[in-house]
Amino acid sequence: MASIAEVPTLEARGQVPGETSATPDEKDGSPERISPANPPASDHGDSHPADARAVTVHVEPGDAAQDYDERAAKFWSVYVDEAESHDKALIETWKDDMEGVIIFAGLYSASLTAFLAESYQNLQPDPVQDNVYWTRQSVRLLAQISAQLAASGSPVPSNVDFPPEIAPFHATSSDVRVNVYWFMSLIFSLTAALAATIVQQWVRDYMHVFQRYNHPLKRARIRQFLFEGADGWYMSVVVDGVPALIHVSLFLFFIGLADFLFNINTPTAITSTILIVICAFLYIWSVIAPVHDPQSPYQSPLSGICWLLYQKIRRRTRPVYRPSSSQKRISSNMTDGRVQLAMDESGERKKRDARAIHWVIDNLTEDSELEPFVLGIPGSLHSKWGKMVWEAFAVGEGSGRTNPHTPEPIGATSEMVVASPHSPGRPAIQSTATGTPTRGEDPLKALGSRITRLFKTCTDPGILPTEEERRKRARACVDAALSLVLSMEDHNWDWFAEPEIVAQTLTYLGDVERIRAPPPIGFDSIFAVRWTCLSIISVHKMLQTSSVPDAAQRVITSLALVRGERGANTDDAAVKTAGIIDQCFKSGWESADILDRELNREVEADKVEELFEEIVTGNKKVDVAELEYTWNILGWAQDTDESIISLVRTMVHATSGILNHFPGVVLPWLPDRRRQPDKGVRAIPTHLMPQFIPPRLLTQRLWICTWALRNIAQAGWGNSSFQMKTLGELSAPELHVPEIRALMSETPAPMKTQLWRLQDLRDGGLVYMLELLIAAIRASKAASHHSSREQFLGTFDNVTSEWERHQHAQGTQRLLVNLLRQVLPENNDAPSDELPPYIIDHFLSFIGKVLAGKKGSHVNDAKSLIEAYVELRGGSHEVAHKALLAISPPPPPKTKRHRGSNARTVTT
Repeated sequence: MASIAEVPTLEARGQVPGETSATPDEKDGSPERISPANPPASDHGDSHPADARAVTVHVEPGDAAQDYDERAAKFWSVYVDEAESHDKALIETWKDDMEGVIIFAGLYSASLTAFLAESYQNLQPDPVQDNVYWTRQSVRLLAQISAQLAASGSPVPSNVDFPPEIAPFHATSSDVRVNVYWFMSLIFSLTAALAATIVQQWVRDYMHVFQRYNHPLKRARIRQFLFEGADGWYMSVVVDGVPALIHVSLFLFFIGLADFLFNINTPTAITSTILIVICAFLYIWSVIAPVHDPQSPYQSPLSGICWLLYQKIRRRTRPVYRPSSSQKRISSNMTDGRVQLAMDESGERKKRDARAIHWVIDNLTEDSELEPFVLGIPGSLHSKWGKMVWEAFAVGEGSGRTNPHTPEPIGATSEMVVASPHSPGRPAIQSTATGTPTRGEDPLKALGSRITRLFKTCTDPGILPTEEERRKRARACVDAALSLVLSMEDHNWDWFAEPEIVAQTLTYLGDVERIRAPPPIGFDSIFAVRWTCLSIISVHKMLQTSSVPDAAQRVITSLALVRGERGANTDDAAVKTAGIIDQCFKSGWESADILDRELNREVEADKVEELFEEIVTGNKKVDVAELEYTWNILGWAQDTDESIISLVRTMVHATSGILNHFPGVVLPWLPDRRRQPDKGVRAIPTHLMPQFIPPRLLTQRLWICTWALRNIAQAGWGNSSFQMKTLGELSAPELHVPEIRALMSETPAPMKTQLWRLQDLRDGGLVYMLELLIAAIRASKAASHHSSREQFLGTFDNVTSEWERHQHAQGTQRLLVNLLRQVLPENNDAPSDELPPYIIDHFLSFIGKVLAGKKGSHVNDAKSLIEAYVELRGGSHEVAHKALLAISPPPPPKTKRHRGSNARTVTT
């Protein structure tokens, strides 16, 4: 039974110490002053000073204004709302209990009266039995007289024996006991009914304070006044005692019934007594069960008393999981004590929370029921405790049930797990009752399959007819999936059975939310961060399928085959080929760039032909022949082009189009309205990825400009079939694509960089995913938000969780150093796209781990970049210094040993 003492006192709610307890007026809240000189009038219109009890409130001068004004009403309304909610719940429970007592007492008393009508007659003489006795004695006396007359012939016999008097009546001890038990039972039953009726009246009067007055301060003070009285007079104990009277009454009846039957029939009495003893044992167990195991659902009105006595005798405590490791006493109130044990931070509470999650997942069978649960998953993972509970759920602690016969000892100081251990794989499910591994479905995979099924419904108009419903569910699934993935200690995605389904929903949301388009008014940049993070994790998972690494290896092989290399030397040969391509590639791009600037030079209309002749015949700034040479020499790179185009097509298909929504990752080839040669050129593909540029195709697009210039020159300026308004229309449109310009102009060796990216993609795509993440963070409008920090760092850790497998891959190392150039700022001007400091620090820590103990020119480049960054930051940057120490640890101290009698070792 809940206790009314659960609500905090008024002082705890903020009452001013020393405030008078006078009740404010109902209308204006002004305090009423009651004194002997002004006694209250009686209800009958007159007063009796001799009989009235005068109430005096001591008021100091000036106290009339010492009270709250109307502005405090909102403050006290909080107390009133909380108190009313608590009291209503408690009073409703009491009223229901009392109604049950009244009904049971009425029915029971009627049944008991039937037994009493029979038993109480055994306590007094029975007139019928007396009449029978005297009738029998009369017959006996007449028979004796008749016999004597017949034998003697005398008319009046003289020796007649008169019968003895009836013995005084004495009720048997059994009858007395039976009637004592049953009359006591009737008294207790009727007393319980009377007490229940009185309690109902009490609680009605108690709750009238919330209906009778409107002013919050008045309601709060009157309620607190009554509450303290109810608590001080142990009203909750009295209410608990009313059903106990019924129980006592019933057991008194059972005892009397057994005694009554033993005087009638022994076998019947024995059978009934056995059943009564069994019921008594079960009742006694229900009384002490909550004391033995606070989780026991069995209790009786006497359980609270037993709890109180046990607590007074044993003084049980419960562990407090804080740095002080202190012990705190359990409340002597059974309801409060059980609440304390349920809410106290402990290892058992973590397991119970995990089992609660498992239970709700098992019972939410419909998708519409699961959606609110999925919507609440991110909120449950915001705290450290929530992550610990989900880790416990993931390892199977929520898949079993505790054994009710082996409860956790109250006050036991079992160690609570603060953090889950790192494990590379999914551990076996543990039974919480026995601690042994059990076979069964992984609970996290079961949840993953449910969420995956929910993902499927997000893009099906037949299940959710409106766009808003599909969008709401899709966002909920994305938030839940990202939160769960980032909270897992080993950052494992294996529990998600179908990442392709997730990718379809992400693509749908990318279109609906306009992730890639310029943000509209009301754009949710916080959700865009979550979408980006889950998309990167999904892409990382899908790029590890065999098709993408195989396609990347085919590009590497095509570069190696140019030099006739196969097998183990493929990577080395590809590096040499990439170096040759870079020499031609960069030279051709620079020539095309200069040519583009000259063609777009502003001149007067009548001097356009003069500019054309200058460019074609001898402009020193433009080397048209160099661009034509580049196009001719890269003819052998056609196979490389085809393999790169195939790789791009494979990546877009494998990721279900998610990459199309990342800024600058997948672009369309710009339409080319220039006249094309009839043969010898390749048609442009559908997708362009600046990270994977086909060198010959891009060179072809640049060379078409020189081909057009040559044709115009041969035909003559006025006779050419080329239709154009300006000479700039002859330039390749790719020269004005920012992503391609960044690759060709800012990257020293673009083809080698692409080769490192290809090698990294073949080995898992670790650094490629980091490139996508860094680019997304630069483009994000909410990168500095506190929630974005956790999600971006979690995504960083997720895609790099298996870095140890790839730390010796040269392509991964070199691409990582190349990315370091983009991450570290070049100056202190802080451009708008500079990365947040937490990302820079995290990246420095990561590169320190990857390059620790490594050798090579790229390692020296990394050290130089970090040292320049430290100098840029004024020479003090702890994370950068740690990264430098990890990459290049200081040499061990040298020791010098001196000869002589007093030899000693000196460390330098």
